[in-house]
Amino acid sequence: MPTGVHNLFIDRVEDAIRSQLKTIRSGSGNAARFATKVQPARSTEIYFPTATGSSMSKHEPDASFWHDDAQYPGVIIEVACSQKRKRLSRLAEDYLLDSDASVQVVVGLDIEYGMKETSKATFSTWRTQLFDTADGDELRVVEEIADQVIITPNPFIFFYGLKMGQAFRDEQGNPTNHSGLQLQLFDFACDELTEHKFDSGVRKIIVPTQELCQYLMAAESTIRRQDALVKHDLVPGVRKRRRSEMPHEEMTSSDEARGESKRREQEERATKRTADDDLDYEVTSRPH
Repeated sequence: MPTGVHNLFIDRVEDAIRSQLKTIRSGSGNAARFATKVQPARSTEIYFPTATGSSMSKHEPDASFWHDDAQYPGVIIEVACSQKRKRLSRLAEDYLLDSDASVQVVVGLDIEYGMKETSKATFSTWRTQLFDTADGDELRVVEEIADQVIITPNPFIFFYGLKMGQAFRDEQGNPTNHSGLQLQLFDFACDELTEHKFDSGVRKIIVPTQELCQYLMAAESTIRRQDALVKHDLVPGVRKRRRSEMPHEEMTSSDEARGESKRREQEERATKRTADDDLDYEVTSRPH
């Protein structure tokens, strides 16, 4: 699960985007009316139909922005904790392709908090692109790096597990010269809700590199100072009394143990399944 640093950082990034959307809402015209309907939805569950159509796959992004009239969010943000880092690219592909390109952009924030050897932090953005092939049009996922699109020669071989991304903070913890995270207003909903809605002059929503570094430093500082943060002290001698549990609230220690054991088994199976999937993908997709 994301650490306190990850959660505090993504909250600040989300707030920066929300603030710029509010500024657009205060204007006039189609852009203002559109922005009024875009709301942050944080980890609201997203359900996609599976290939068989008999079930649905569920995702809970770290942050998302959802237009009131859209079935899926336009912008999704994922922060790479240790368990998610190696599968961010695959996760982005799931969001973009399983939504039939209703999700417009996936942003991956990779902050290597807790890794003593580096303070480097990067972000990646993934979008879909339609390719004309011998077999007809084909929707693929591409990763944008430093204002360029990175496309693999073979659409079936993707950069899973490969550390790409654009650094906004270097190994020493200093801001890089990258322009920062950039989103267009039309990224916040599918084409059906944005086509012919905006003038070409509608400005971008930008979170500059300097601000990204400030947000990350503030999050790290808060967690490092955890023991020194102010808390309320009870007057000596004051006792704390909890209310008595009602019968339906009681849970025996054996019930708790069984629940904990089941939870751990599920986590282990999920971890093993992810590892097996990644290994299988790497072996089967290796070029000959």
